[in-house]
Amino acid sequence: MEFDFYSLHFSEKDGILSAGAFQAPDCAIPVTAVRIAGQDIASPSPAKQPFVGGRGVLRFVQAIRKEDTLTIVQESDLCRTETTFRYEGGGIGVSAVVTNISSRELVLEGVSILDLSGISLASRENTCFYCFSNSHHCECQPRRIALSDAGLFECGHRTFKRICGCNTGSWSSKEELPESILEDAEHGLFLMFQIESNGSWYWEIGEGVGCKLYLSVGGGNFASNGWKKRLAPQKSYASPKAAFAVGESLNEVLQKMTLYRRATASFGRADSDLPIIFNEYMHLSWDSPEEERTKKMAEDAAECGADVYVIDCGWHDEADGNKIYPYVGAWKESHIRFPHGVRTATDHIRSLGMKAGLWIEPEVVGSLSGVEYPEDAYIRTNGERVLVAGRYFLDYRHPEVRRKMSEAIDRMVNEYGAQYIKIDCNQDCGVGTEVNSDSPGEGLEQTTQAFWSWLQGEREKHPSVIFESCASGGMRMDWKSIRTSSVISASDQVLYDRLPYIVTNIFAAALPEQTGIWSYPVVDSRYCDPTGRPTDSEVIMNMVNAALGRVHLASDLRKLTDQQREWVKEGINFSKAQNAFRRSAVPFLPFGFAQFGMKYTALGLTDGKKMLLAVWNFRGGKLDVPLEGYTVKKAAIAYPKDSSAALTIRPAAIRVETDKMASLIIEVRLSS
Repeated sequence: MEFDFYSLHFSEKDGILSAGAFQAPDCAIPVTAVRIAGQDIASPSPAKQPFVGGRGVLRFVQAIRKEDTLTIVQESDLCRTETTFRYEGGGIGVSAVVTNISSRELVLEGVSILDLSGISLASRENTCFYCFSNSHHCECQPRRIALSDAGLFECGHRTFKRICGCNTGSWSSKEELPESILEDAEHGLFLMFQIESNGSWYWEIGEGVGCKLYLSVGGGNFASNGWKKRLAPQKSYASPKAAFAVGESLNEVLQKMTLYRRATASFGRADSDLPIIFNEYMHLSWDSPEEERTKKMAEDAAECGADVYVIDCGWHDEADGNKIYPYVGAWKESHIRFPHGVRTATDHIRSLGMKAGLWIEPEVVGSLSGVEYPEDAYIRTNGERVLVAGRYFLDYRHPEVRRKMSEAIDRMVNEYGAQYIKIDCNQDCGVGTEVNSDSPGEGLEQTTQAFWSWLQGEREKHPSVIFESCASGGMRMDWKSIRTSSVISASDQVLYDRLPYIVTNIFAAALPEQTGIWSYPVVDSRYCDPTGRPTDSEVIMNMVNAALGRVHLASDLRKLTDQQREWVKEGINFSKAQNAFRRSAVPFLPFGFAQFGMKYTALGLTDGKKMLLAVWNFRGGKLDVPLEGYTVKKAAIAYPKDSSAALTIRPAAIRVETDKMASLIIEVRLSS
């Protein structure tokens, strides 16, 4: 039996149904594999996914297709799997359910959501993968690596080598994004995948029978993440979800994944107009907001065109700003910083025509806060509460945690007047929790799911409130976390001239209409000239940095000159005018992904008729920006309007010429 489901190819041989990506499957592995404790492992390396032998082999039972959905049923003597594929937008979402069909308890040590082969067309030197390195202030930094450079050589015999990406803990992207791109450079084929897990996850490229390559993606497993799950007879386990897209260029596969994400996103009606946000944290209040300063800054933010004003960390509790985190947890207003109450500040914000926002870190409670929960309401390992940077982690499976934190959200909305809530998480809880779980990894999976279920409930209870997801910037850049929020934080990078290297790449992880990007025209004096006065190029670059995503305006706007203030207003008005376009456009990378230190970079958004092209030229001079696949009809500088840059239109490129470092946005009209 052979059949296709959109870009995936399926073939049944000797009772095993396999899936292929670039071609028909060339390695006989089941579409989903299950590792069960005590099972015979066919591979000599027990750490490797996905091979098992003997009674553990999952054999094909049936394929059920209904329009854009395909379900594959497999069985062994011990379990049954149902793997569901759903075409959405431009990609394919896939998830698996494992059911124990035996008469005894099974211990699952791993479930691969999907195993793919048919990716071995090119040599190992010309087959590459993109590792999306991710870190605080250094988010979304892809590196293209040949399989042979990673140690997966063509030696003529099957090796035990694997290439893998992995995360353990509640920060799903603290070192690497849960996604990758596989490129066949000889044939111009690209496969992009993402794992939709807000905790632990794992992917692997290795060799199967006949030295053929396979790709295996899944959530946590025992060998790598400390995950195991006991499954009683007739009980089932549902895996996290993953998604795939296949294209013939880097831009095509990014665009298809963007369409998939747009089709599966969950926006609230409160965020329907994509408001401009001013957040006073960056280069202004840091952890110490003040009532009078907030009122004054709100007036400047409103005058510049902001729609929301967010009071970030520090509106709560009475601790000194530099020592605040061990005291968080009560989530009641500080009368030291807000002597007339937070409501006085939020009412003032609303009087200026803006919505008011407040910050919260709901997954932790400070060790010095005096707030106590039942002992089984904490994340615990080795019999002790997990304590990180003076904060204990809370287990959202516990009803007391959900009750208290729902009360906190209600208080922020009803008493303090919050219409925007920034959900933050500034630490990682580690491997998970032993409380009421078969393993720390399973406990982590359950409590992270419980947290996001609770958050979705709060969004439904408060439909007029906008909820932002942040984790020290982009430490939770997984699609499951992103899709349950209206807006997400891309990065907390404090240097504006470093942000372009992040901004260029960030739409590989999130939607343009979701991605909050800092714009801080006045950089704190500790990071720039002691006068604290911004240069003109600094102001313009900050607006260019944020304009194609969601502008998160910040810093002391009172220090702007009149001309600089006009550039800020112009940038905000330009960004607002693109809201409808931003919701339908897909990313385009003229130079591919950016890397820190490059002399130039560029990012485009296009709907096929129009392209907005942000260009950063750090050295000045002539820069030819290629628009491969598109024909330029006309082009003009969209921001700033008074730019001195000169444009020259070529058939599939634009030459940008400046006399010094410059950043700008070009509006390009494309031929049909």
